[in-house]
Amino acid sequence: MTITAIATAILLVPTPAVAATPTTVWSAPGLTAASFSVDGTLALLTVNTSAGGRFEIRQAATGALVRTVTSPEKFTGATISPDRQVVAVTLNDSSSGLTVRTIRLYRASDGAVLRNVRTTATRDLTSVDISSDGRLVAAADRRTYEQGGRVHVHRVADGTTVTVLTTDATTGAVRFSPDGRYLAANVRLVVNGQFASVVRVFRTSDWSTVQTTGVGNLLVRWTPDSTGIWNSTILPGAPTGVQLLAVPGGTVQRSVVLGQYDTVSDVTDDGALVLAGRAAAPRRSLTFTDTVTGQAVTTYDFAGDVFAGDISRDGTLFTYVLNTSGYAVQVARLG
Repeated sequence: MTITAIATAILLVPTPAVAATPTTVWSAPGLTAASFSVDGTLALLTVNTSAGGRFEIRQAATGALVRTVTSPEKFTGATISPDRQVVAVTLNDSSSGLTVRTIRLYRASDGAVLRNVRTTATRDLTSVDISSDGRLVAAADRRTYEQGGRVHVHRVADGTTVTVLTTDATTGAVRFSPDGRYLAANVRLVVNGQFASVVRVFRTSDWSTVQTTGVGNLLVRWTPDSTGIWNSTILPGAPTGVQLLAVPGGTVQRSVVLGQYDTVSDVTDDGALVLAGRAAAPRRSLTFTDTVTGQAVTTYDFAGDVFAGDISRDGTLFTYVLNTSGYAVQVARLG
């Protein structure tokens, strides 16, 4: 679907009713992060404890447990491949006596380790993604203490290095486009003598730069047809913004202004709604905002801190993490 078609379809999407709290479909106490598979049928949940890392694969609609995998190393990032066959996690492997930032690939069907991909990262890998054809895995380490800030791309089949892209980003984020032609990542540049975050799109055929977005942008997600990319704009003293930019070209297709200290989590596949939480206390609300009108259509209030998560492909479910007496992943119905 083209961006123009998406914009037309959005006008036909009914506005969800306002509710004080969402309708919970299922929950997973003790888990601290959750995302849906690309097709929306599975949910990948993770948690770190003193014993190490654990991920669970569950049926998105019911929460039924499919697979549990544990590791003595804590996870710094996790994703499930578009075909649902592989789970990639990032971790710090110190078994050799040295800390090696590693991408570990698990077979989703039985939890077996397929491969440990050793990277040259000097800081924790905090974002990981697998290409739509399952051939490439990319992980980003964020720049801290003047080290890191690179995207490490490897072949899934044998773990060999394809490329290492220097981004200098202090917020690691990397996403392959659904058609596999592009890779988007957070980048830090010097603009007018000051550091500024932008989003850069690379062409996967030769890793050349396709386009670089404006100052203050952070990566959110691709449109399903790979013709656009959603970014959030965060600037000091200004409200958070959300933009849909055409790829290639960078033309602004949609622009929405949210509240100051709002933090964007996800956008529905049809581009109709953006899910945002709060970056500053009190972090006790989640809001869905109409990307056409800029109006908040549903605000959910909670008794404890809440952290926005992911939206399912069909736009019927969303995830969040609630912390009252303890952390718990919640999957709720949108609307």
